[in-house]
Amino acid sequence: MKTLKKNYLTYQIIFIFAIHKIRYIASVEIEAISKELYKLAGGNMTPLDDEGNERDLFFDSDCIQYLDLNWHITKKCVNVVASNFYFTKQENLILRPLKNCNKRGNGRWKKAYQAVKHDRLESLSAGNIANLIRAMAALYVLNLYYRNEKYDVG
Repeated sequence: MKTLKKNYLTYQIIFIFAIHKIRYIASVEIEAISKELYKLAGGNMTPLDDEGNERDLFFDSDCIQYLDLNWHITKKCVNVVASNFYFTKQENLILRPLKNCNKRGNGRWKKAYQAVKHDRLESLSAGNIANLIRAMAALYVLNLYYRNEKYDVG
């Protein structure tokens, strides 16, 4: 029985790290694609601070905000329709993965990404399946724009 319990805990830890890693990679891709879309859409690649000095470009308050003003991406929804996901709460069935992500410090998966990025061990619990699915949904939405294909939805 001890061996079984030890193996279970080992697989559980491996699973947690796998979720964390995939969610982190998805979040990095979200950051990169949002900046690329911002550039392609004509966003200012050299933003200035309040004193007129050049500052870093932020993927959320600069890029996603600009994309939202042009394409309303924070209002886009993703329906979770996998038959093997047994979600019962409405908030898990229809996601708005970029909701509030145009503001610094907001957005569920984005808060988890920032927390893990700055303190991985303390914030490892933020690397959960809910944040993974939301990050993947956000990446999906951005990739639809990045591919620049048109779809007839009825």
